Amino acid sequence: MAIIVDGHTIAKKIYQRIKHQVPLLVQRGIQPKLGVILVGNDKPSLTYVRKKGESATGCGVDFILMHLPSQITTAQLINEVKSLQQPHYNLTGLIVQLPLPRQINTGKVLESINPSIDVDCLTQTNLGKLITGSYWIEPPTPGAILEILRHHHVPLVGKKVVMIGAGSLVGRPLTNMLMHEQATVSVLNRSTQKLADYTKTADIIITGVGKKGLLTGRMIKPGAVVIDAGVSFVGKKMSGDIDFTSVSKRASIVTPTPGGVGPLTVAKLIENTVKCAIKRAK
Repeated sequence: MAIIVDGHTIAKKIYQRIKHQVPLLVQRGIQPKLGVILVGNDKPSLTYVRKKGESATGCGVDFILMHLPSQITTAQLINEVKSLQQPHYNLTGLIVQLPLPRQINTGKVLESINPSIDVDCLTQTNLGKLITGSYWIEPPTPGAILEILRHHHVPLVGKKVVMIGAGSLVGRPLTNMLMHEQATVSVLNRSTQKLADYTKTADIIITGVGKKGLLTGRMIKPGAVVIDAGVSFVGKKMSGDIDFTSVSKRASIVTPTPGGVGPLTVAKLIENTVKCAIKRAK
């Protein structure tokens, strides 16, 4: 049977570091502060934002939420993003909770965030740093995945990694980060035929699609490391991309959903907020 990753336990170690760092920053006159902009009342987003707020305040990081109506226009939303970046708010981290309503131009909204407090790493400036390897904070979900691999001492140099999904939140940034670690990465997208032809030979498989049951035990080789970063909902029940029962019988390490990547993603977001504060203090 596989080692089942406990994301909460790994996240606690990150929070312990943060709780040590925050008072030192406050002594220097810098209070870490995370701002979140939420548009509409998407239930998963409401849950995620609540968890982010609880985690931030639990570590001594200030939290401010701007909750806006779903009918807002792109121009109006950009104005709100800019208003939250005024000096009197003194943010050290700012995110716009995704996904946004269909009428919103997500790219334009994200580009209105100052890269120095872009703790989701979604501005073009910070995405460019991921490509060049000059990044100093890790995007939360890719960072959570790398944190899991580091915690379990999974080597990356020369290892064959299959990334299922090429989205902007997980697949694309993580692929660049893995390549900087000298892993050999194959990226599978919605047009890829016969996924198993790739996954059966992989040392490490990472999914970030949001499709329940996408990866089964028959599709992996014995001893593979499987990290599930996909999320989908059937009613109120959260599922990942993998068939956990069959995968856990063949994998050496596997993440559950919930309780795997998710708690660490929140922890990495709060950590980024504190890192931005530390950079400001220098």
